Amino acid sequence: MLRGLLQRWFGFWPQAGMLLNEPSGRVAYVTAVGSMQHTAVFRACTLIANDVARVPLDVEDGTVDALLRSPNRWMSGFELRRTMTLQATLLGNSFALINRTRSGDLLELIPMQVDSVTLDITGREPLYRSSQYGDLSPEQVLHIRTTGYNGLWGESPARICRTAITTAMAQETAQLNAMQNGGQGKLAFIHPNTMSEPARQNLAEKFMSNHAGPENSGRPIILHEGMRVERIASNVDQAGIDLSRKYSIHDVSRIFGVPVSYLSEHSSQPYGSMEWLGRMYVEACLSHWFAAWESELRTKLVGPVSRIAFDADAIMRPSLAEQMAALRTGVESGIINPNEARDMLDMEPRAGGDEYVMGLNMGAGGGATNIGADTSAEAGTPNDF
Repeated sequence: MLRGLLQRWFGFWPQAGMLLNEPSGRVAYVTAVGSMQHTAVFRACTLIANDVARVPLDVEDGTVDALLRSPNRWMSGFELRRTMTLQATLLGNSFALINRTRSGDLLELIPMQVDSVTLDITGREPLYRSSQYGDLSPEQVLHIRTTGYNGLWGESPARICRTAITTAMAQETAQLNAMQNGGQGKLAFIHPNTMSEPARQNLAEKFMSNHAGPENSGRPIILHEGMRVERIASNVDQAGIDLSRKYSIHDVSRIFGVPVSYLSEHSSQPYGSMEWLGRMYVEACLSHWFAAWESELRTKLVGPVSRIAFDADAIMRPSLAEQMAALRTGVESGIINPNEARDMLDMEPRAGGDEYVMGLNMGAGGGATNIGADTSAEAGTPNDF
């Protein structure tokens, strides 16, 4: 029975030292898929999945390139990469069946249901067991995964860090409850005399019927017999809902590696430029997913010799003003010609643009101006260095 439970949790029978202590208590921890109800988690996971899918993938092998562009009759290459990356981001693993002809030629990639696949490592080599397609060898399964304890199976970031995500969602629930209660919070009614139990119960019921709910938030509270109302401070009130939401966004950023500015939290991020921010996002987050795809495609499809690479220039591209300033410096220093600069801006070449030019302030000569003859080879001249 224990073996069956662990196989459902991990997808295979884990080795010694791989078990996680299950948290105890009454808190209902969210599932990996349920964590998508938190807006920051939804944004982080879908952003990673869409960016991995939209970045151009350069594959030298023409057959594999065509397969990745049109993996099957129902999905485009973008949809396959987006779906598998999203599944791996949330669940830790995603799978696609590598369907081949009898002669071994690539035919199609068919996504598999994640919860229908387990990995058996008790034999001489790993074996994928699928309720859809039966037992499959590793060569038959394209397996995209996050970091795992044994390298063969990924662990769900949303599950490993579910305490932080559950706390963030509990804060959202507390805010929702407060809004449904008209934003009143907890109140204490203080009477100068002792009240009977029926009187206290009647007061509570009257207040809830007249003031609970957002539609009653503006109704006045009328007291008599010397009663007064005091607000009871709560942890949410003291810390501030905005502060707790910002903290939860930072936690999601730490879990998935997406910069907090990409999660719409800009209060404390001293980013120098859009290029700097994009480079940080690519290097700290997307590059790991690119490497996961590249290594799996190289192992299962293209082989170790063929070139395969993701082109993340579109994500790291600076602003137009920054691009123009850098290209102007490159052209005036003679490093690139005008047509090469225009090509970097996706513009058509112009006549005469293949000639290299050099600004007057970048000349090689000496004397009174910088356009004279170069005399660096003559001893005692201004250009002798």
